[in-house]
Amino acid sequence: MGLNMKPVNFGVVGTGVGATFAIRALKELEKEGLVKVVAVVSRRESRARDFASKWGVEKWYTDYVKMYKEVKPDAVAICTPHYLHFPMVIDAINEGINVLVDKPMAINLHQTDAMIKAAEKAGVKLGVIFQSRFDPKIRKVKEAVDTGKMGKLIMGEAVVEWFRTEEYYSKSPWRGRWSTEGGGALINQAIHTIDLLLWIMGEPECLWSQVGTVAHEIEVEDLAVALIKFKNGAFGIIQGSTAIYPGLPTRLEIHGINGTAIVEGDKLKLLAIKGEETYSEVEEKGELAAWARPEAVPPYNHIALIRDFAQAILEDRKPLVDGYEGRRSIEVIRAIYRSGMTGEIVKFPFVEF
Repeated sequence: MGLNMKPVNFGVVGTGVGATFAIRALKELEKEGLVKVVAVVSRRESRARDFASKWGVEKWYTDYVKMYKEVKPDAVAICTPHYLHFPMVIDAINEGINVLVDKPMAINLHQTDAMIKAAEKAGVKLGVIFQSRFDPKIRKVKEAVDTGKMGKLIMGEAVVEWFRTEEYYSKSPWRGRWSTEGGGALINQAIHTIDLLLWIMGEPECLWSQVGTVAHEIEVEDLAVALIKFKNGAFGIIQGSTAIYPGLPTRLEIHGINGTAIVEGDKLKLLAIKGEETYSEVEEKGELAAWARPEAVPPYNHIALIRDFAQAILEDRKPLVDGYEGRRSIEVIRAIYRSGMTGEIVKFPFVEF
């Protein structure tokens, strides 16, 4: 960084799990002089005050628009329930503020497209928190595919078989509803793995799905499977659930003619390429699985993602995970919902009603 570059001033909207990951990463980047957290927002005054004091942030607000107008941060990280992303992002863009929004960026394609358009018109950056794209083991797989080492891609699988209690949905009334969560297991839990599948495998051509609610009293799906045909001819499988007891590690499998990559939980279980030594990470004895305790993991990937976003602002370039990249998983998930409801094959590009 040049000596004359001031840190990027950030506001954080939200005080839950996503906001905690974001602020932990921002605080690490403060040490590099790249960013500064200048304000936090929560609708509840006590939460806003406690969060600010815990993280050593000077200003706290209960009204995000007031924060935008008074503090005028360079950027905001929006980590709130899904249905709030759209208004909060649009209001920030209208104030000329760069926006980093948690996944899913919005609850439908009308919203994602309006956000992308507004950001372009205002000349501000729009980034989406898909931190797994910065994970070294995922990068290793992506590189093996992009350099052609794995040969022609033939199949990709994203499997997210998790377990959530009934209480998980009942104690947060915004969850489990189309109007506020925008969907269920796919748009909330499986979206990271779906994003990685699309990032590595490429653009989909069409899909067919089955979507159901089997174990919870909710409007949205807790079980879904989809079969995808990619434009490059490869097949894809997506399985997403919050009804699989006791919950299993997330799995991403990428298969080419000349190799296979399997990422399971937080391990690169296998990278096998013809003519090369097979790579495999093994589980340490007694190690607590990251998917069982996400708060135990240092936010290295969040740090890398937010660093890229801050540098994109300073260098006036696109962030690596911009609105268009963030939109890809929403398009596929919305297409899965459509196919699941109609029983029909859905072609891409997918257009919402």
